[in-house]
Amino acid sequence: MLSGCFYLQLYMSGAHIKEPSLIKNITFHSLFLLALVSLLFLGFWQLQRLEWKVELLSSIKNGLSEGIVEFPFDINNSEFLYKKSSISGRIDHSNEMHFFSINSFGQSGYNIVVPLKSEGRTVYIDLGWTDFDTINSKEFNFRTLNDELYFEGILVFSKERKLFSPKPNIVKNNWYLLNVDEMDNHTKLKSEQYILKVMKQEYFTDLLNEFTAINIPNNHLQYAITWFVLAIAIAIMYLTFIYKNILKK
Repeated sequence: MLSGCFYLQLYMSGAHIKEPSLIKNITFHSLFLLALVSLLFLGFWQLQRLEWKVELLSSIKNGLSEGIVEFPFDINNSEFLYKKSSISGRIDHSNEMHFFSINSFGQSGYNIVVPLKSEGRTVYIDLGWTDFDTINSKEFNFRTLNDELYFEGILVFSKERKLFSPKPNIVKNNWYLLNVDEMDNHTKLKSEQYILKVMKQEYFTDLLNEFTAINIPNNHLQYAITWFVLAIAIAIMYLTFIYKNILKK
């Protein structure tokens, strides 16, 4: 799409027009149409994303305002998505996983995800964010706790792998997609489909627990306006060119 815009600008500048007949070249008009349609498509796609994001933020806000529900064992639908829940259990430190993440302050680090053994079942819990230095520190206190612990948080669902989703580096323990099936395949466990993103805990002072609607960006309207403005600009340039080089002659 961008290459189409580039060649369209070359045509408009007259760099490739040596004879009047070339103005009517079908390639020129096709490039304009391709650029315009692509920009409009991106604009409307962002509007669809905006509608989805507004519904998502509303669901999270409603879930945070409701009371705590019992952890939904053996439930694979989205009935409890973004609701507050609590669970008690023991952490399986041998299967600690590090998910690359950027916190609300713009700092890069990892979210620590571990299996929690509760009532004979396995639940993955996201303990929170920490920086690169802390996660490798010998003084990181959470790895020393083996007692039964109590956590409160927000329920999220396993994410589906998409075409361009980065794959985990198991050797370096670098993960990117919160996908239960992939984690089960690595840990050799059978876990619940819901994951608890911890919001309240009193054990790990080096972890930043944050999960609110405010932390989820919603820039789709700005993106849509950008694409539509570019489409209008391309259309004006094209019509101006046609007027000066065809209609005015």
